[in-house]
Amino acid sequence: MKSITNLTCRGILAGITTVLFASSCQLDESQQLDIQESTEIAEVTTQLSGLLFEEDFEGDNPLYGVHTQGAEDYSVRVVSWRSFQGKKCAMFRLKSSDEMVANGTRSELLVNNGAPSSNMWYSFAVYFPEGGYEYDRANESISQWRQSSGGPSLSLRTSKDDLYLRVVSPHNENKWETINMGPIIKDEWTELAFRIHHSSGSEGSIEVWRNGNKVVNYQGPNLFKGQGLPHWKVGIYKSIWNYTETDTDLRSLYMDNIRYGDQNTSITDLVTGSMLNLAGTVISDPKEPKLIIANADTETLWEDLHPGKIVYFSRLGTEKFSIYADVDERVKSVRFDLHRLNGNGKYDLIHSLMDGGFPFLLFGDDGKGNFYYGNAFLESGKYRVDVAAFADEKGVIPVGDKMSSTFKIY
Repeated sequence: MKSITNLTCRGILAGITTVLFASSCQLDESQQLDIQESTEIAEVTTQLSGLLFEEDFEGDNPLYGVHTQGAEDYSVRVVSWRSFQGKKCAMFRLKSSDEMVANGTRSELLVNNGAPSSNMWYSFAVYFPEGGYEYDRANESISQWRQSSGGPSLSLRTSKDDLYLRVVSPHNENKWETINMGPIIKDEWTELAFRIHHSSGSEGSIEVWRNGNKVVNYQGPNLFKGQGLPHWKVGIYKSIWNYTETDTDLRSLYMDNIRYGDQNTSITDLVTGSMLNLAGTVISDPKEPKLIIANADTETLWEDLHPGKIVYFSRLGTEKFSIYADVDERVKSVRFDLHRLNGNGKYDLIHSLMDGGFPFLLFGDDGKGNFYYGNAFLESGKYRVDVAAFADEKGVIPVGDKMSSTFKIY
């Protein structure tokens, strides 16, 4: 059994204490089984601070004392070639061919065996390497809050190079709500802080800061009824690999500065590598967005782009075709990703643009409000456009969900 030391469990007591940690598993969600979890004891040092736990992997004997779940020696280990702060961090590596552990294909670390309070703070820094975390349409969990049985009622997930929260639906516990958290930024550290009021009722809440900017402000249940407070795990769990393959066969990421605290903690205890934006920039009530076909020759808007739309250049009156994103006036940037259907029935990415100023157009503009087209012309064929709006110029703070639409050009 693998574990961690250099755990700093911070609270009111001082001196040496022992803490009971229990291993856990997120089950294949189709099974919803209940597995008896193993436990182990770790000695930790208590100090006077707002945090209850902090792990920076800088100790002399890391990976001792906290339960890990991984089938291979490479599943979870401490490395010195990369770090968020200091000289070390944890590396999580998972292959689709790895043997299942606790009924799942996983490389995870149990941080606690149960939240000590319903009002909690959590944080960590994560690094997605370009060479080890390639685009995959199938999702996986990188942080999960799981109760006594079944899948996690709340989890942080990735899919299609995006980050999002998945939380139990307030309308039906057998369904999910998803909350967009913006694109994954490869080969850079991303620091995430969570303030969660754990509850199965309407008083539940989730706030998330990404690199010091508030990106989520959600109100609603985040627990299943009757199962108590959750334990917290970080790392990679890809349940689809339990029974089939996906676009990639490797997942590798790094984590550092794993922390949690109760209601006595503050955001300033958790955000260390970022400039904290206390004002917050979440746009919680954005205007309903839509996509509009644009004639970039005459700089006019033509018709709404609905899924399955057929665009005839002869009717548009030009081959200078573009797509205009009609979004909330508070939006600061919009990302366009254009894909074309290939002969194998898959969509290939052929064009990407982060447009940092109004008007927001697929091929950009000249900075003076004109529908500048550039030198890109689309041929006849079937396409898909994915569009994401952001409250900042860098494309970090998402506004609403992604828009996506297929269309044909003739």
